[in-house]
Amino acid sequence: MLGVTADMPNPTRKMSGLPQVLIYSAALTIGIMTALAVQIWLSRAGFDLVALWQGAFSTKALQLRTAGPWWAMAGAAFIAAGATAAALSRLPPPWRRFRPLRWALGAVVILVLADLGHAAAAARPQASVAVSMAASLIALGMAALMALCGAYFTVRR
Repeated sequence: MLGVTADMPNPTRKMSGLPQVLIYSAALTIGIMTALAVQIWLSRAGFDLVALWQGAFSTKALQLRTAGPWWAMAGAAFIAAGATAAALSRLPPPWRRFRPLRWALGAVVILVLADLGHAAAAARPQASVAVSMAASLIALGMAALMALCGAYFTVRR
């Protein structure tokens, strides 16, 4: 049979030569960190995960306001992990020609994380610490699952 079988690699796709475990772990890390940054940014904007869940069961609460931050975190993790996995799986190392771009992106990431960290230090949780931690861990698990899905779909495509 002359068709492509499941055992044959795709000749049109260019692989970077990095191990799959490294690609997935880097994409998972970036996806989770992005979701945490979105969670901090949303809590600074007044969208606290615990307060929104407590208001979800009242009749006056808007369901989109309750589910929006959870979907924003999941979407950010999915997109960031997918972009990371795409870059790591398709661009061959060494990435010497992207050195100025990497420095600029690194500086932007550090400035954004410093601003978010400064804002998170000033924020005080209104719910108990245990409930806030449980909501954050659930959001972290959801972000990890979405980051793995984003990385998997990007690398397999």
